[in-house]
Formats: sequence, structure tokens, C-alpha cells
Amino acid sequence: MTIQAVNTEPQAPPRNRKQFLLLLAIFLMPVLAAYAVYFLFPGLRPTGTTNYGQLLPQARPLPALELRDAEGKPADAGLFKGKWSLVQVGTADCADTCRGQAHLSRQVRTALALNARRLQRIYIAPDAEALAAAKALLPPAEHPDLLLLADAGAAGNRAAGFFLPGQPDALYLVDPLGNWFMFYPPKADQAADFKGIGKDLKKLLNQSQVD
Repeated sequence: MTIQAVNTEPQAPPRNRKQFLLLLAIFLMPVLAAYAVYFLFPGLRPTGTTNYGQLLPQARPLPALELRDAEGKPADAGLFKGKWSLVQVGTADCADTCRGQAHLSRQVRTALALNARRLQRIYIAPDAEALAAAKALLPPAEHPDLLLLADAGAAGNRAAGFFLPGQPDALYLVDPLGNWFMFYPPKADQAADFKGIGKDLKKLLNQSQVD
């Protein structure tokens, strides 16, 4: 009787299996390395940000503000939905800084070119009288895209109380879902503001899925 020898040596995996394992390792290594750095070495996490504006610790949904136009008509209920909004909260009189910020927001929006339609500029005056004064100082001929509104809300539900009370001439950035998340305090160097705000907006609009 003939006894056949049995090969007990482990066989090498097929060539395509080796290639698959190599590709898998190539894709997984960066993920595992990033995981290790983030969770095992927290001191190595990046702490800097690239945005020019000041980010809030957490985005704040806008309350149901009661805003009215120059004719006393209520603003659209979906005013802050579907578009990015650059909001300016005015005081009783729109002084030099106020007008400068309105000019800055106009220049920033214009520089967005084709993307300008995705950003709306909104000026909120504290009352109807202040709105009339702002309309004379910020005429449609100079600011055709600026939506001028008056705050008609009751105490505790007003724009000036929701946004930073100490920064009346700041520009507040609101996302298309109606969340305030960033602001730009007025600065002496408007050229730097123009460049920085424009850079932030271009980045946000490029990454946004809202057209």
C-alpha cells in the first residue's frame, strides 16, 4: 500500500489577499495615528483657529424676534432661514461707527460676487423712530441690499438683549438655520476687517450645502 505524504506547511496567502491587507493597512494607519494623538496625547491637539471672527462657545438659536419694516409691517417669519445673515444692531442714532460698519458689510458682500445672493444684510434699529433716522443715513441708493427693520419686541425678547449688549455696532453672523455663532466687533482697521470677514464668508459658503 502506498502512503502519500501530506504537506503540513502553512500555505502563503494568495497574492490578491496580500495586496488587500496592504491597502487596508495604508488606509487605517492615518486614522489610528490620529486617534492615538487625540485621545492618548491631548497635549498635541491643535488649539488654534483659522477664523477671523470671534466664535461663540456654542451657537445660539435666534428667539422669535418681532421685527417690523418702515411701514410697520411684520418681517417675514422665515427671515433668518435659508440664507446666511450679516446682522447689525443699531442704537438710537447711527453715528460714524455705525455707518462705517454698514459700509464694511456692503463691501464684503459685494466682494462675494456670484455668492453675494447667499448672504443678506440686516440692520435692526431699536424702534420705529430710530429706523427712520437710519434709513435717512443709510439710503437705498447707497445700500440697495440692506434690509432695515425696527425691533418691536417686548422687554426680554429684543435683538439688543440677545446679541452682545456691549457691542451695538458689531456685525453678527447667523447661519441659514437661524443660529448666531460668530461676531465681528468694530475695529479701526477696516481694511483688515474687510479681508478677514471676506475670508471667513468665502470659506463658509464654499463648505455650505445651502445654495
